[in-house]
Amino acid sequence: MTSSEERKKESVSRRNYIKYLGAGAVVVAATAAGGYYGGYDVGFKEGYKAGYSEAPVPVRIGTLVGDLHHADLYTAISKGFYTEENIEAIRMEYASGPLQMMGFAAGDIDAGYVGVAPLLTSKSKGVDLKAVASANLEGSALVSAIIAKPEIKEVKDLDKRQVGTPGIGTIQDSLLYIVEKKFGITLTRSHMNVANLPLALEKGEIDAYIAWEPFPSEAVVKGIGQVIYTSHDIFPNHQCCVLYVSGKMFSETPDIVKKLIRSHIRAAKVAIEQPDDAMNIFADKTGKSLDVVKEAWKRMIWDYHVNEESVKVLVNYLIEQGKVNAADVPDVEKFVSETIDSKLLTEVEATV
Repeated sequence: MTSSEERKKESVSRRNYIKYLGAGAVVVAATAAGGYYGGYDVGFKEGYKAGYSEAPVPVRIGTLVGDLHHADLYTAISKGFYTEENIEAIRMEYASGPLQMMGFAAGDIDAGYVGVAPLLTSKSKGVDLKAVASANLEGSALVSAIIAKPEIKEVKDLDKRQVGTPGIGTIQDSLLYIVEKKFGITLTRSHMNVANLPLALEKGEIDAYIAWEPFPSEAVVKGIGQVIYTSHDIFPNHQCCVLYVSGKMFSETPDIVKKLIRSHIRAAKVAIEQPDDAMNIFADKTGKSLDVVKEAWKRMIWDYHVNEESVKVLVNYLIEQGKVNAADVPDVEKFVSETIDSKLLTEVEATV
């Protein structure tokens, strides 16, 4: 394939994905304070590593607003793990996973941490990427209003009620579909910026919300909400966020991908073996209360190995919801194997 044909194919895949998001993306984008991303934090940019004669390689890494699932990124930056690999980590912050995928498809970022649902949807539309490690399993929760709607005490009480989500196409949106199917209820969704969910709950604008941690824990610690169902209850040990890279980076510069994976594994080990350290870093870098972070930590599973079986189940759920076109994924097993690569992780893990 010529370079011209490659560019044409890439352009078509991007347009297809953006067209898929359509009006839903516009709704979410309107809540995101404008634009695809909040811009990278210059304060996180790293300088030269002692001993290197060449400038560090810049890598634009996507993340979500205040997402505890992406704590490994903050830890790797704070601990200097990227610097030791001669990588300049440029953090690009997005309001939701689908918006991050739009930014990626547009060429704004090189790699990122994102929920597996929007990643799978993006991949099914032809966006060239590869998931190379897990960030976490589970880590979301469904919170109901204690003060504004005290009559809501369990999931079945939410039938026909207004439930907030971080956006159309997020993994939390997909988890709600599983809740509806499991309990035989119908939920009315209210998609908004994740940071606005606790306030909307407190004001009674929504009856409940589902979000990535630590946003559910904010309502708990503040005393305005209670966790009535967790992502463990919904789908035990499900794959949540993953570390992914562009297909071009994966195939052309695997050494850079290995450096990203090595930094990620080292950071994950801090979360597992030194949780207090990791919690303090996240609280410091995001401005979240340490009490909130500690509450949220209870619902996190740190594992850098992708739970591929759960990913296959999720693909089928996405097809049922119409988020993934069955014609685009005729073979789920093959699709998942082409989306996730564990070989580099296994190779790097042996050296950490």
